[in-house]
Amino acid sequence: MLSKPDPDLQYLLWMTEVAALSPEKGVRLLEAFGSAKAVWQAAVPQLERCVKLEESEKKRLENRSLALPNQILGRCDLQHVRILTICQQEYPDRLRNIYDPPLVLYIRGRLPDLNSLPAVAVVGQRHATPYGRIVAERLGFQLSCSGVVVVSGMAAGIDASAHTGALKGSTPTVAVFGTAIDQCYPAQNAGLLRSILYSGAAISEYPPGKRTYAASFPRRNRIISGLCLGVVVAEAPAKSGSLITAGLALDQGRDVFAVPGSVDSPASEGCNELIARGAKLVRSARDVLEEYVGLYPIRTGEEEQSRETSRPAVPEKTPEERPKSRPEPAPPTLEAVFSRPEGEPGDPVLEAVSGIVHLDDLRQRTGLETPALLARLTLLELQGRVRQLPGQYYEKL
Repeated sequence: MLSKPDPDLQYLLWMTEVAALSPEKGVRLLEAFGSAKAVWQAAVPQLERCVKLEESEKKRLENRSLALPNQILGRCDLQHVRILTICQQEYPDRLRNIYDPPLVLYIRGRLPDLNSLPAVAVVGQRHATPYGRIVAERLGFQLSCSGVVVVSGMAAGIDASAHTGALKGSTPTVAVFGTAIDQCYPAQNAGLLRSILYSGAAISEYPPGKRTYAASFPRRNRIISGLCLGVVVAEAPAKSGSLITAGLALDQGRDVFAVPGSVDSPASEGCNELIARGAKLVRSARDVLEEYVGLYPIRTGEEEQSRETSRPAVPEKTPEERPKSRPEPAPPTLEAVFSRPEGEPGDPVLEAVSGIVHLDDLRQRTGLETPALLARLTLLELQGRVRQLPGQYYEKL
């Protein structure tokens, strides 16, 4: 159920966009004055008793115009952007409790209930290797199939692969922008963004039309880690923005995980260093999920088997009594996702992968729609039967 609109919304927008207060100063003023409207009404000397203000901040605070907030509200209405404030019940509690939570979140799509669902971030470098992309997509898929919201930054490389894997699972994924909410960066991810918004959400602390800078991307990393129980670094060199996210996660009391890589690979140097310093080594999503199984209703094979064996016996129906339509299949369980069966002979998808084959050719050979084909290919990857190559090519192992 959606929260009611915040009656202080235009005053919160005044604090963030006109006064341009930092999140930590904004939070302290809200706590001191009780509402954004009370902050707007207070004289600058009153505000200065609660927080230390620079001369530039004092000048901005003297501007009490609500023209810009109202302009932002109009843009959001036109572009179907929802605004969620820190004062609303639906605001994610994990994010609310960090040192410097954004006072306002701009949302496109449908934000999952992050106060009841587990969320894990999967992050890594933009110039990912084929190994890193495969691992990130696999982790995104496995976590999503297990009921976990995968959070990432929708950047090229590891982020995009993690979102792609999550889209093949059963739980919505969330992209955190380092740009204004109405921008898609990088532009090449426009198709990925459309897929994310179909069932999940994109969020930003920057309103439509806001100009952002390179420093905005490291700032958004605190939101990625703040939304989550833990952060998985799938691939990162020694100097990587993903290590900033890992550091923020530690500061926020979150778990940090890392995928190991070759000791000879510069692309994995950062991950290997994190593991050496105490990050939990991740071989598959199981290494992440076992940290939270007792806290959230994460789907496991054991639970599915327990439900099956505890189900009362039902007399066999006659052909006339059986339902004519098949029920919707249940989402894949954790055991199904991680199992490595030998596979049934005559699998049409596996047989279609002869040599190195492009996804479009596989679609023609099998007659399957793209979502079903990608789901089957991912499972074959997890079973070690095929592997994905750059450019949507596949090869049988």
